[in-house]
Amino acid sequence: MKEWIKRKGGYALSLAASIGLALLLGAVIMLLNGQNPLHGYGALVYGAFGTKYNMATTLVKTVPLILTGLATAIAFMSGIYNIGGEGQLYLGAFAAAYVGFTFTDLPAFVAVILAVLASMAVGGLYAYFPGVLKVHFKIDEVITTIMLNSVAILFAGYLVNYPFRSSQGSMGGTDMIAEGYKFQNLIPLSKLNTSIFYTIFIAFLMYYLIKRTSFGYNFKVVGANSIFAKYGGINNKKYMLVAMMISGALCGIAGAFEVYGIHYRFLQNISKGLAFDGMLIALIVKNSPIGIVFMSIFFAMLKTGSTSMEVTTGVPSELVLVIQSVIILFIAGENGLREILTRKKLTSRKKVKQI
Repeated sequence: MKEWIKRKGGYALSLAASIGLALLLGAVIMLLNGQNPLHGYGALVYGAFGTKYNMATTLVKTVPLILTGLATAIAFMSGIYNIGGEGQLYLGAFAAAYVGFTFTDLPAFVAVILAVLASMAVGGLYAYFPGVLKVHFKIDEVITTIMLNSVAILFAGYLVNYPFRSSQGSMGGTDMIAEGYKFQNLIPLSKLNTSIFYTIFIAFLMYYLIKRTSFGYNFKVVGANSIFAKYGGINNKKYMLVAMMISGALCGIAGAFEVYGIHYRFLQNISKGLAFDGMLIALIVKNSPIGIVFMSIFFAMLKTGSTSMEVTTGVPSELVLVIQSVIILFIAGENGLREILTRKKLTSRKKVKQI
């Protein structure tokens, strides 16, 4: 138990230090450009949480990050790397939109459930194919999933501009889903909707699956040591494929929530790298479900607050990208730095003993 606390606590400190150093670097950049860092970061925080509307906007941006982060976590911890979340999100979003503008006479709760199931099925199936190529034919899933992103996005673009182009004549969008199917807004004039509650529920389910079930334990064993798992009676191929399908399904749900909670139809550019942001979040917190929730809020805060920071203080919103990149850089080097410090401690102890 002490070892676990020491390990987790050490990483939490490393993460906090990485965020602190990234923010410090951002402050230095502001100073070099003649800006006051306190005013800049104050505007950023106010832009994210200063009013009810700002807080709602931050939570809206948090939803897809949590879902795509959890999608990355379940696959990566199982030893199979799903980099195709963006394509799965696009296809899941289109499938959900198709239900919404085609079956317009269904009871609302039936239509929403059908739309979410459709997005899960399409996203999961699209992740299943590269999973099969990996476990049965040893074809690198990183390459295939990256390539399939482009296929999915371009295919969705074709669908939305030709066979399913809006009857109103606008390019790049389908018809609107039925009015009664839209998720209920929680705060007037904002886009915050009931998908935040569904996302929290999904995050809880994923936490329970990963941390409290033998199924989740098997995922982690397969990812940590597939040879040991095999000799322990765990079907590696099965768990990798199931992990990929769950991952794709979660990305599909993220797409469905964008349609039913934000845009109310499928748009050609419905996502601007949401799955890649979720992947970075999962990597930063080492696939921890709880960590993904809090880091998603932090990333959403940076995204929302950066606009206010630029308008109020003139600090370019691109500074947020610098901060994110520096955090990732420090976290990526965390293990190496820890090894160096450990070696130095051992060396100093040996010298003390020799004296």
